[in-house]
Amino acid sequence: MTAELDGRSPVIRRDGEGISRLWGKGSVVTTKLSAEETGGALGITHFSAVMGERAPRHTHTLEDEIFIVEGGEVVLTVGERTEIVNGAGVLFLPRGVPHSYLVESETARFYVITTPGGFERFFSEAGYPVRLRGSAPVGDAWSADRTAEFSERLGLGLIWGD
Repeated sequence: MTAELDGRSPVIRRDGEGISRLWGKGSVVTTKLSAEETGGALGITHFSAVMGERAPRHTHTLEDEIFIVEGGEVVLTVGERTEIVNGAGVLFLPRGVPHSYLVESETARFYVITTPGGFERFFSEAGYPVRLRGSAPVGDAWSADRTAEFSERLGLGLIWGD
C-alpha cells in the first residue's frame, strides 16, 4: 500500500515503462510521469530520437522546460543562441523563451521535464501507437499544421515561430 500526499502517490517507472508513442520521423516518445500522477507539479517525457527529429521554433507560455540530454548530438537554439550538446548536458528553458531542437546524430536520448505538468499530454495524444512502427503515418503525414492543431486543442499555450 502506498501513502498518498496531496493527491499524489509515489511512482517508479523503469526503462521501457510508461506511455510510448511514435513521433515525428520515427522517434519513440515515452511519458514517464504525468501531471495527474504528480498532482500537477511536473511532467516527464523521454525521447529515443532518430536523426532529423526536431521541434520547430516555439515558445511555451504555461510551463518552464528542462532538457536532460543523455546521449547523441542535439542542436538546441534558445532565443538567438545555438549550442550543440554532444553526449550529455542539461538545459533550462524558462517559459516565454523561443526555442527549437534538432537531432544531428544517428540517435539521441533525452528527457524533457515541464513544470507545472500537463504538456506531456501533447506527446501521448498527438503521437501514433508504437505498435504501428514501420507502418505509422510518420514523415509526410507529420505536419506542422497537425502539431499546431493538437497543441491548440489541448490548450497548451504554445506560440509557433517567432
